[in-house]
Amino acid sequence: MTAARAAARIVPHADGPSSASAPSDAFPTLDDVRAAARRLEGVTRRTALRRSAGLSARTGMDVHLKLEGGQRTGSFKLRGAYNVVALLSPEERARGLVTASAGNHGLGMAWAARRLGTRPVVFVPESAPAKKQRRIARFGAELRRIPGSFDDAHAAAMAFAAETGAVFVSAFSDPAVTAGQGTVALELFDQLPEVRTIVAPVGGGGLIGGIGVVARALGRGVRVVGVQTEETAGMHASLAAGRPTSTHYGPTLCEGLTGDVDARALALAREVVDEVVLVSEDAVRRAIRWLHAEEGVVVEGSAAVGAAALLEGAVGGLEGPVAVVLTGRNIDAARLVPILRGD
Repeated sequence: MTAARAAARIVPHADGPSSASAPSDAFPTLDDVRAAARRLEGVTRRTALRRSAGLSARTGMDVHLKLEGGQRTGSFKLRGAYNVVALLSPEERARGLVTASAGNHGLGMAWAARRLGTRPVVFVPESAPAKKQRRIARFGAELRRIPGSFDDAHAAAMAFAAETGAVFVSAFSDPAVTAGQGTVALELFDQLPEVRTIVAPVGGGGLIGGIGVVARALGRGVRVVGVQTEETAGMHASLAAGRPTSTHYGPTLCEGLTGDVDARALALAREVVDEVVLVSEDAVRRAIRWLHAEEGVVVEGSAAVGAAALLEGAVGGLEGPVAVVLTGRNIDAARLVPILRGD
């Protein structure tokens, strides 16, 4: 099995999650996701689900694209960010909010906090796309750039919370964030009730966890497949090890998928995700170019991995209809143009 086709498969355990896992009562439920959807009415957009003739022809399956780039902040992250901020008490908001982000979660937090009358501090790695950094600041957040990786920004944000008493909001493992991200799947099941496979990117696990919660409750055997790249394989490595595992992150187009996985996100993935597959960084470039040429869609690297997995044949035993979540469009022009040129 090649690296591009390697899959971390989740095997249910009768005795529940391993000792490294968070308790199952920390997981959001379908009712939590439905409550989040009500909270998001009039705030987030119901994004389009569009059939892809090209991917359908390539796979021999009916394939649809969930276009989360049409969200107000350009990515799905607004869903979870708004839900968690809306659930905070006035006292918690008064303490101040802090988070760490590779970009899109910070955008969601900044937008949500401004609408709800507070102002977060957002720690980002210096390497975060300039477009995302500018927009975070434009939405009114206090932006703090940290040398190093997302994990370095995460550590700095946690230290800030400990020092100041600010409320720390995880970009991926807070149950309210996960419930908000799960509203993607609620919309998807309404738009395509017969869906049999859902393919989505995996970073810290909030999106795939939320999708999995909904799919297990509503899907009657729907397969949930996560995708990472070989350079952003934190969840893949952790599932293989059976515990949260630190991994090396190389140069990547998919900064939104970097960062280590915590115990809660891993435990939820073990419960509700069928497998996580890997694709190469070159496959992501090809997918970005293909989606632009064939579908007229601009996506960032993290958003392209699901399409890359189908284009490269990385998901075995595919059953349709298939829904692929394209999670965001926030890519710097300086990065997009060379990709489109084939440089």
